[in-house]
Formats: sequence, C-alpha cells, structure tokens
Amino acid sequence: MSDGSDAGRHILILNRFDGEVGCRYTEYVDHATDRVAYLTAAGGRDAVDAALAETVAVVDDLADWAAVSELALGIVRRYGPLDHVVALFERDLEVAAALRELLGVAGPRPAEVERVRDKVTMKELVASAGLRVPRFTDAGSPDRVRRFARETGFPVVLKPRDGSGSQGIHLVHSAASLEETLASPLENYACEEFVDGTMYQVDGVVQGGAVRVLRAFRLLNTCLEYALGDPFGSVACDDPELEKRLAGYAEVVLAALGVRDSVFHLEVFAVGPEAPAAPAVAPVPDATPVPGDYDDLVFLEVAARAGGAELPHLWREVYGLDLLEVAARMSLGESLVLPPLAPGGEAAGYLLMPEPPVRPCRVLSTTSLIDRVPEMYAEVLPEPGAVLNGTGGAKETGGRYRFRAGSGRAVELAIRQVIDAYDLDWEPVSGRDAQVFRVAGRAQSTARP
Repeated sequence: MSDGSDAGRHILILNRFDGEVGCRYTEYVDHATDRVAYLTAAGGRDAVDAALAETVAVVDDLADWAAVSELALGIVRRYGPLDHVVALFERDLEVAAALRELLGVAGPRPAEVERVRDKVTMKELVASAGLRVPRFTDAGSPDRVRRFARETGFPVVLKPRDGSGSQGIHLVHSAASLEETLASPLENYACEEFVDGTMYQVDGVVQGGAVRVLRAFRLLNTCLEYALGDPFGSVACDDPELEKRLAGYAEVVLAALGVRDSVFHLEVFAVGPEAPAAPAVAPVPDATPVPGDYDDLVFLEVAARAGGAELPHLWREVYGLDLLEVAARMSLGESLVLPPLAPGGEAAGYLLMPEPPVRPCRVLSTTSLIDRVPEMYAEVLPEPGAVLNGTGGAKETGGRYRFRAGSGRAVELAIRQVIDAYDLDWEPVSGRDAQVFRVAGRAQSTARP
C-alpha cells in the first residue's frame, strides 16, 4: 500500500482502542525500522505490543491534558524529538493536534482539527460552500436556545459541539420538555433543527482533494433514535449513481473544511420532495452555488477518521480495505496506492441492539442467531452476568451483528429478521426487584419495572 520510503521515524501513537476493534499497529508501522512509543488509555493497554514498542505510557484518560502532555514531554526527554503523532480515535484528534503544537511536530494543528470536530464551525464552513445544512445555533445561553426553538419550531436537537457516538444528545419536542432539558448543564452545546429524511453514513478516502474510495450505507433509523433506545441498522447502498453523486458531494464538503488527504466519515440526509426544506444558515449571505445538483442533500456532520461501530470490521472483512491502516499511514505522510473499489458487488451491513431500558442491569441470557440467518456472519453478544450501564455507546450493547449478501436489500431483510428474533433476559442491578425482564421481538420489552 505504501512505497515504504519513510524509514527510521520516531512516532508517538495515542491509543484507546482495545484488541476487539482490531487496530493492528504492528502491521501499520514496521516497529523494527521505526521507533514507536505509545501513550495509551488504560482500557487499550492489551492492544499494544509492549515487546515491540520503544515505550508504553498508560494514562487513565487521554482527555486529561495535564497527564498526557507530561507523559509526552517525558518521552521526548528520554528518547528524543518526535517526527509524527498519530491518533485514530475521533476524541483524540484534538489532543494529538495540541501535542504537535507543544512538541513542534508536523501535522494538523488545533485550528485545523476544530473544522472537523466543532459542529458549529463545520456547519458554517459547509454552508458557506453553498450546501444545505440544518438551521443551527451555538447553545451559549438558555435564552438563545429558547429563541431558536420559537423561530424554528419543534422538534429541535441539542448536542455537544465536539461530541461523538451520539452521546449526550437531546431530542426536544415541546417548550415544556425544552425547559426540563435546559435545567441540566449544557456547556459547549449546539442546537439545530430536526431534519426528516433518509440518513446515510458515507465512508471513504480523499487524496489530493479527490475522493478515491467511497461506500455509502443507508440507515434504517438514526444514531439519535439508537441513543433513545431503538435498534440501529446500517445497510450498504444499492444505488451506484447515488454513490457517484455522494463522492462529488463529499469532495465539496471536505474542500470547504480544508481536508485534502484523510480517511473520512460523513453523515448526510437525503430529503424527498415532500420533506420540509432545511435551508442554509442565514449568517452566510455570500454562499455560492456548487457544481452539480445537491439540493436534495442536507449535511449533518463529518469526521476526519474511519467510521465507528462495526464499520472497521465490515471494511476489512467484506470490502478488503483496513481504513484504520489507511488513516495511520496517511497520518505518517506515506504515499498510498489504494486498490480500486468499483460500485456494486457484495453488500455489507450491521445492526446494534440497544441496552435494556433500565440501567444498570445484569444480563441473564441471550439467544444466538448465528445459525438462523445465513446473511449474518458475525455476532457479539453480552455474556451472562455482564452489567450494562448505559455508557457503552456502539460497543457495550445488547448485541452487535455483521452481515454480507449480494445486495443491500438482502442485508436489510436479514437485519429485520434478527430484530424480530432477538431475545435477551435481564434484571435490574439495584436489587430492589428480583423480577426477570425480557427484551424480545423488535426489541420491545415484554415487561418493564
């Protein structure tokens, strides 16, 4: 994949992935040629090969700047200046940028990373390119949010400006519900209108400003609905013409954000003629039209990293490309020759089942479906005795499933078959109630506390 000309480098890798994700650093970087130091979260310690590393420093939280910067400075004092700082997890991009600035290392600085992390900044830039975005505002004060809701109408969405994985999102349907939400701390939040449309996850690689690899996945519901307790399904797109349009669209989005060489994960709504309009935000009066017809697409957000949840597995196992490897090598400035990925062919998809409605809860039993749905080739179920506490996001779930088939339509049918047959028994951890509860058949609880 690389010409291998950048040998003898000193590299610091920030890691929070565990071994299950399959982030294969020793395959991405030749540890015998390059000197590789790791700064890893405690939960990712087992994913790092200490025998091949120059050193491994462990920190409780990679967001703890005081601890991370002290450890990084210690690595430089002991082992010498760094050539690269690599981070593959979205929430670590800002830390990596700050370390580059602190240590004088080449690569994206905080201002560049802000464009792909701050949801207000990125929407301003995308709107300035003439693309449609939801109406939005910085939720800097309760009065500003109230005024926005009055002008836009309900529902509205409140989300962290730099959030990831649908954590901390509120869908607000009424003025009374808004007041309840505003009673909670909403520091560094944005507020935006709710868009009713079909949502797509678009994963790909941009090189020199041109999209070289792209796959679009149609969501059977949204990340927000999953955060609120519904199953989450994602199915490869069966429409090669739409994927071609999305490649051009992604190039315009990434150009607006100054991203020319990166793996990316884009989320966009396709709105039909009956859907309400989502106009570009008003404070960009000089927005100019872009080539092509993208009027039916509404930008949600984009990240300069590989997609999460089961997407890295699908890309490796179905499409034969490790996007985490591509991201690592691009971070190192390597010249990549990517294999062609023509539209069509085998389709992939995945399903996440939500945690039970009361947390924390203890899993008593689950039912494997691996032999009952031919298109489903992998499942990850919580073990009996596991405690689910509502903080697992796309990893600690009620069940994760991966699919492959000849078409996205076949994948969708298989996903719906799994949802219908799903079965999980659980009990509250509180101990106040020994009754056993069940989530079964379309993830609806047959009994609730």
